[in-house]
Amino acid sequence: MSSFTNYDDVSNSYDVYRRAGNMDLLISMTTHLTGKCLEEMSVLDAGCGTGNYALGLLDAGLGRITMMDGSDGMLTTARMKTANYQGIAEYRLARLPQLPFPDESFDVVMFNQVLHHLSDSSKPDGRYPVVRETLAETIRVLKKGGVIVIDTCSHDQVRHGYWFNDVLGITEQYMSLYPPLPLLRQVLSNGGCTTIQAYVQPDVVLMDYAMYSDVEGSLQASWRKADSCFSLSSQVQIKSFCQKIIKMKNENTLKAFFEECEQERLTFGQSTTIFARK
Repeated sequence: MSSFTNYDDVSNSYDVYRRAGNMDLLISMTTHLTGKCLEEMSVLDAGCGTGNYALGLLDAGLGRITMMDGSDGMLTTARMKTANYQGIAEYRLARLPQLPFPDESFDVVMFNQVLHHLSDSSKPDGRYPVVRETLAETIRVLKKGGVIVIDTCSHDQVRHGYWFNDVLGITEQYMSLYPPLPLLRQVLSNGGCTTIQAYVQPDVVLMDYAMYSDVEGSLQASWRKADSCFSLSSQVQIKSFCQKIIKMKNENTLKAFFEECEQERLTFGQSTTIFARK
């Protein structure tokens, strides 16, 4: 479960605004790097949320998946969403960094926007011990030749990829939650991963785009459940955020503001997907 977001609450509305936007990349790279077709693969979706990525893989023909999450609400939704795949879908309520599975259990282990929710993310020494322990556990449960998938954000993407972070005044604090990409590469390499590749798809937006682009909609509390940065924010920050949006609305500058931010997003992207082969 997240160290700062109540996902049991968010599970009720999560699928209104979040999407699995990089499924084509995920499928093509995991099949390429493992040398297996989807039907032959066993996947652990660690921090599965409501099962968006799991369902995408199952619909594409995945052989077996284990969905693990620390939120009972998210896992319940994932179970209902994938009910048609009884027999090849398993569910486990558990919290990282522990992975309660035997050694070499999975062909693929994936973390989709998960690592920044771990409880140690802003330790002052910058070493991210829980992330390190999580990745060590991941390498343990991964088969030889298997693949770790990490979808995360670079610090530049936190700074430039989301129009609301600076308005909220949360950029530096939120950025500190994300392990730097060089650190992830180092940990994976030290753990024995020999092939490490990273991809950015600037056109992929984590939220439903109609909702993401509705800047005025962010004045509603329901909209602000769309991104966990709002749950990290204080009420003072949220009040100031709303005042800034209202000011731009009254000055008729919201559209120009969003279009300028979009140019930055299309340059930096919103997320980076790392593939590492054991």
